[in-house]
Amino acid sequence: MTIHRWKSGTACRWLAGAAAALFLTLAACGASSTTKTSPLSATQLIQQASNNFAQDSALHFTLTASNIAPGPFAVTKAQGDVVRPDKLQIHGIVEPTQGVTAGIGIIFVGQQQYISIGDTGTYQTTSGLPNLLNIFSSSQGIGAILSQLQSPSTPTADSVNGVDCWKITGTVSSALLAPITGNPPTSPTNVQTILWIGQSDNQIHQVTLNGIAANGDTSSTVRTFDLSNYNETVTITAPPTK
Repeated sequence: MTIHRWKSGTACRWLAGAAAALFLTLAACGASSTTKTSPLSATQLIQQASNNFAQDSALHFTLTASNIAPGPFAVTKAQGDVVRPDKLQIHGIVEPTQGVTAGIGIIFVGQQQYISIGDTGTYQTTSGLPNLLNIFSSSQGIGAILSQLQSPSTPTADSVNGVDCWKITGTVSSALLAPITGNPPTSPTNVQTILWIGQSDNQIHQVTLNGIAANGDTSSTVRTFDLSNYNETVTITAPPTK
């Protein structure tokens, strides 16, 4: 058996070459995993999403809220549908007093309002409910409010509920959030806001509001809206009443 003995200089040159090849391979791998960047600025993305939201005919939503002040319409969880211009249905949980929760069902059809105490499916006509359609109004709702986001961050790639999105952070004045909260604080505050805009559909898929957006809120108050099923066919009709 022949044993090859390398001179030290030859071995060093071989190791140097191997190390260089390995470095180039790793560099190439790193280049292939470069973080995706948005071709549009945050302002452009928000404006497109706001315009799309204004033109949508229907959508599904869920809402979660934590650390909010109790009250007859203090909704902590809800889901429902909106059909523009004037139809809405909600099934949710309210916290009328601290630590006490109850189900609630609400339907709006035109000027008519219906409520199901306990969300039992039995409705009665009512009036004077907060105009929840304002939250989704094309002129003063979520889309219009977010178009006034201050100090928007550079969009970063993220995902929400399996949808590839652009994530943007900024602040919104609590005064602008009155259509959503219905009860803005007397002294306006800047509410930390995060929104996720779909990369392929330019729709708003999630909005999170952190901080004092309404009277009774604290710095740890969080409201999250998830929006989906845009422009699908949804039927909302006036329910039978007792």
